[in-house]
Amino acid sequence: MIINTFSDIVVKDADAINTDEFKIGSCLGCTHCWLKTPGVCAVKDDWETIFKRVIAADTVVFVAEAKLGFVSYKMKNIVDRLIPIATPYTLMHNGEMRHVLRYDKSPNLGLIYTGNGDKEFLTTWLERVAINFFSRSLGVYSIEESEVITHEFGNIQLLPKT
Repeated sequence: MIINTFSDIVVKDADAINTDEFKIGSCLGCTHCWLKTPGVCAVKDDWETIFKRVIAADTVVFVAEAKLGFVSYKMKNIVDRLIPIATPYTLMHNGEMRHVLRYDKSPNLGLIYTGNGDKEFLTTWLERVAINFFSRSLGVYSIEESEVITHEFGNIQLLPKT
């Protein structure tokens, strides 16, 4: 499998999902995916295809461009739209409030970034995202150190954008 853009999602045991090939709108914050149509977004775009693959996966590695120390707006939008993994209901877990999962499992999450990323900040961010989804963070890696995480996926090559 060859990853050749920085808007890809690598789903273990599956092909990469190049999000640039999909029409993905921004989250409206309407909470329809939580309350009115559980797990189904009110924004009518290609998101459902990606969401179904993500929730079925055991592991998801985001490959994203970083700007100003954080992931690009595209990757932030993708993570925001994952919120239906959980329900609006909460429970206490390890002394913190957490949303109850909607599905039986949640994928482990990793991040490979290129560009101007603040690795320490991105690591904390991904850990918090994983905690919120009762998941596990696989860590954050710059493109130069991506072999640390890609060996888990077997035959993956990361190619920089040209």
